[in-house]
Amino acid sequence: MSTVTVASRFNGPPGMGNGGYSAGLLAAHVDAPTVSVRLRKPVPLDREMQVRDGQLLDGDVVIASAEPAALDLEVPAAPTLDEALKASAKVPWRDKHPFPTCFGCGPGREDGIAALLGPLDGRSEWAGVWTPTDILPNDGVGVLPEIVWAALDCPSAQPVAPDGGPAFVLGTFVAQVEQPVELGVDHVLLAWELGKDGRKAYSASAIIGPHGVCGRARAVWVSIG
Repeated sequence: MSTVTVASRFNGPPGMGNGGYSAGLLAAHVDAPTVSVRLRKPVPLDREMQVRDGQLLDGDVVIASAEPAALDLEVPAAPTLDEALKASAKVPWRDKHPFPTCFGCGPGREDGIAALLGPLDGRSEWAGVWTPTDILPNDGVGVLPEIVWAALDCPSAQPVAPDGGPAFVLGTFVAQVEQPVELGVDHVLLAWELGKDGRKAYSASAIIGPHGVCGRARAVWVSIG
């Protein structure tokens, strides 16, 4: 049996783990290139949890479950870096962020990813630019897979709640990492909405580097607002 601990640095909403980061840690225990993670409870911080049979357990409580999956997701054409930068300059979440201390997209986090996107001109997708640095957990070449999962997670929430509210939390996340996200290299973050159904919203995201798609994901969001 393995254990997982989500350090307080990697928070999402206050007092709980970032959904993408936490899902990525659990996904590492599933022997598959594409993994689906369902977050069932808020992920506690700084607490050792057990991983057993694809489940993340806090004592007897199932926090999340993971299983191999397939991801049939076509990524739209990447905007140029200039187009993505222009889009991110319009980001509504910078001043109206529902969770401003989030590791993945909190505008005030100097030790986070700061994945803030804005709407592309003439397109339905949102975009931004991410240049990962060695302040993030890495292997000397690129960021660790759980950081890639976090960088896929937060962008996909932003087209779903374009003005920062109502707040959504991640329910189910299906992701695959296809090539390294290298340190010091500009990457385009791309996200787009797939639809809504009551309190649920559906979206997708991708990280695109100089050599193509580095990772892609599909998300189910649940409104808590």
